[in-house]
Amino acid sequence: MDDVERTFTGEVDVKEMWKHLEFLCAIDRTSGTPGEDKAMLYIADVLKSYGVTVKVHEFKAYLSYPVSAKVVVDGTEIQAKTRAFSDSTPVDGIEGEIVYVPGGSDMFTDTETVERLKQADLTGKIVLSEGGGRDNMIMSRRLGAVGYIHMWPSDEDVIHEGIVTPVWGTPTPETADSCPKIPVVSIKRKDGLKLKEMAEKGTTKVRLFTVVETGWKRVLLPEATIPGKTDDFVLIGGHLDSWHLGATDNASGNVVCLELARLLKKHQESLRRGVRICWWPGHSTGRYAGSTWYCDQNWQDLRDHCVTYINIDSPGPLGAYDYSEVTMVAENEDFISEIVEELTGQAPKAERPVRAGDQSFWGPGVTSAFMLLSNRPEGQRAAVGGSGMGWWWHTEADTIDKVEPAVLEKDCKIYALASYRLCTLDVLPHKVAPLATELETEIAKLEKVAGSVFDLGPAVRAAKRLVEVSNDFDAAVSEIGPGACKCAIEAANKAMLEATRVLTPVRYSPVPPTEHGPATPTKPVPVLQPLTRLARLSPESDEFGFLKNSLVRKQNAVVRAFIDATRALEAGIREIR
Repeated sequence: MDDVERTFTGEVDVKEMWKHLEFLCAIDRTSGTPGEDKAMLYIADVLKSYGVTVKVHEFKAYLSYPVSAKVVVDGTEIQAKTRAFSDSTPVDGIEGEIVYVPGGSDMFTDTETVERLKQADLTGKIVLSEGGGRDNMIMSRRLGAVGYIHMWPSDEDVIHEGIVTPVWGTPTPETADSCPKIPVVSIKRKDGLKLKEMAEKGTTKVRLFTVVETGWKRVLLPEATIPGKTDDFVLIGGHLDSWHLGATDNASGNVVCLELARLLKKHQESLRRGVRICWWPGHSTGRYAGSTWYCDQNWQDLRDHCVTYINIDSPGPLGAYDYSEVTMVAENEDFISEIVEELTGQAPKAERPVRAGDQSFWGPGVTSAFMLLSNRPEGQRAAVGGSGMGWWWHTEADTIDKVEPAVLEKDCKIYALASYRLCTLDVLPHKVAPLATELETEIAKLEKVAGSVFDLGPAVRAAKRLVEVSNDFDAAVSEIGPGACKCAIEAANKAMLEATRVLTPVRYSPVPPTEHGPATPTKPVPVLQPLTRLARLSPESDEFGFLKNSLVRKQNAVVRAFIDATRALEAGIREIR
């Protein structure tokens, strides 16, 4: 960190952030409500006071609100919460026999529970499981279940709010029927274990009651703009709506975004690239409706000019001193790791981004940095998806006392240094070879899975060539030193952005670039993951033939992306040298 960067990060003002935090944490910011409007307009007024240009967008989003739920067994009521986009039951509820299916503890990466559900007889039954992912609920519905009880996998004495739709953003005609369409409730682990024990002793029936309200709501989205010397920009964002008061998820992120706007505006003359900062609505009750809307409305501009998306979610949690694992993509791993180690003394390992948390910009090919950052130490974590893994995540207990000023300041400095470097470095810090290597490694795994039933040779060869050229490209970029000619700098930036923009959708998205895939666990190169299913089918079946035909087309798209990226990098090497 040089003296200019040290000055920049040293200007982070935790007292300024805390002032805004106190305001936001006194408001229920449920999306589509007057509370959220009040918070959004407050954000806009603060930005104006900093001299930042702000536009408040207004649009309609399809949102869902959990109202009430209960579980009744043998005349005894068990405390429960339903989820956004769950089905409402009739007034007198629905009844069914409990079937316990062991579930995974991480709802964002669990793919095993679905396979166990397929082995159970669920017709007319109510599933009880620790598996909290949307795939599990959708599969349960397809197999005839009439309800789903999510027994939380960790032991905290609270019930977490949540959402069951896998549809990313506002539905389209093609995705509108993807919700589980059954009542879903969450209960505490201790109550779930009692139900499990009862079911193991014999037939146990429960009655579920759920009330959910779903429909269109008007929402606001503030967008701050700080121009740089070029048309390129860094996008910074975090969701403003929360469950209840949502201090660490995500009022703390909202005030970090405000602080970054203040600092970057103050240092605007230093910015090579501009900045756009957004506060997303519709995260909790609309499955990332705000960031999805923004992507759809600005798709081509993002494709052409956005160099990185910095996703700020849940900074500053109480006791979150652990930076041993940080969300980062392969091409930004060295860049982010260096910053975290500089400011914390800890060397983080990379957590591959999951299909969650307003990561809405993979379609236009925007690379990303962060999502979650600081965590509570091992042994102090709950099975949750934010708030530094604090037990209060998505509950009424997520209040301002769960934010620790020193952690908030540290996290803000990390985001600030990353933002400043991305805006000011002559050559962007992305390294393409780690990204290419990650893709080649996954293609090699899939080739073994495919065996003799599918020829993945074209993708294997294209991936190998991509890795070779990526290594040469990164080496050429590393030779660009102080005083390098403008043409070499521009060639390096152009080539690395062209490459990452075509490779990012291949790595993360299971759908075409202008669409948004479901909020379900995905593996790298998701369009080719059905090779696993192909390998299990009879080669004589219609299903095998249909799926193989689809995979030929999917491989063509992957190979095309690998070749386009390779050619962009080869052109970059020629111009740099």
